Amino acid sequence: MATVRVEVERLSHKDVRQRRRAIRHLFELNDPLALSGFLQFLDSDDQWFVDQSIEAIRRWDKGDKKELLERLSNHNSREIRLLSLEICSRYSNTNSILSKLRIDSEPEVQKRAWIISLKQNSDIQFQEIAEEGLTSSFVNIRRSVIESAIQRGLEPLIVKGLTDSAPIVISKSIQSLSIESLPIDEIRNFLIHNSPLVRSAAFRRLNSENELTITDTKTILSIHSSETMEAIIDVYSSSMDWASEEILELLLETPSDSLIPRLIRNSPRDDVDSIRAKLLLGKCSEIRKMRYLEDLIGRNFGIETLSAVQKISEEIDEGPVRAMAIEVLQDRSTLGKEEVSE
Repeated sequence: MATVRVEVERLSHKDVRQRRRAIRHLFELNDPLALSGFLQFLDSDDQWFVDQSIEAIRRWDKGDKKELLERLSNHNSREIRLLSLEICSRYSNTNSILSKLRIDSEPEVQKRAWIISLKQNSDIQFQEIAEEGLTSSFVNIRRSVIESAIQRGLEPLIVKGLTDSAPIVISKSIQSLSIESLPIDEIRNFLIHNSPLVRSAAFRRLNSENELTITDTKTILSIHSSETMEAIIDVYSSSMDWASEEILELLLETPSDSLIPRLIRNSPRDDVDSIRAKLLLGKCSEIRKMRYLEDLIGRNFGIETLSAVQKISEEIDEGPVRAMAIEVLQDRSTLGKEEVSE
């Protein structure tokens, strides 16, 4: 005890070196009684001392000094106001402090205050705070409200996310609502939303409900974007549904040269062999045919694909496609896969 008291007194020494030594020694002693001596550094012009006071509060504050929490929450430093939110859970009855920090001038402080407020309140209090949060100009806050409502299963609140201006908020609502709150026809309406993120969320949701139709796939493919292509990959990977005549025709019309090769890659090898062979010998751009061939490098493939590659290597005039076909055959030979056992 005496050692701690002595070191705390040294924190006010006029020699900065003595103050630094005292801080290091007090952290070694790790006694919560030292906390009071560190608080003087919260307003220091030396960031090192500020950092030490912050670390002391993190270590030793026990949630029994409400005046300290008030001081931290009113501090002009963003970092220290964030610290008040970090230790807020140690205290009881912090609604007034959180309410103030939810309208802080710093977006990060606002966001964290909202997250804590949404997490710790009962459903009744949460409802009141959430209604306010959904009117925030910050997307991250509205998103946090919806995510918290999802965790609590408060569907009337989640439904409000469907009319939000932010695609991320709408998409989370689409993913989470029950069919009773969001019928299939309403999900389908989002397939023509101006945001690819929302269109993709609706497409995935229709698939998860086993309600996906060829028309839905046609709709999602009608406006090309990286997000919707990823949705197609997610939905059709690991099966051969994409290779049906109607869907494959739609996929062939997309401007993406990597979409079909990726679907092939994720499909059962034996089942996809004949489809890939037909694609290799079919009419398509040179670039797309190159993608089909490039995807064969280092991979095992069936007899029909092998026959198609050999045909390209023998019958097509000199050019990059023929050269790539020859490279595929050479690679296959190197891997010892000239023949495939069925």
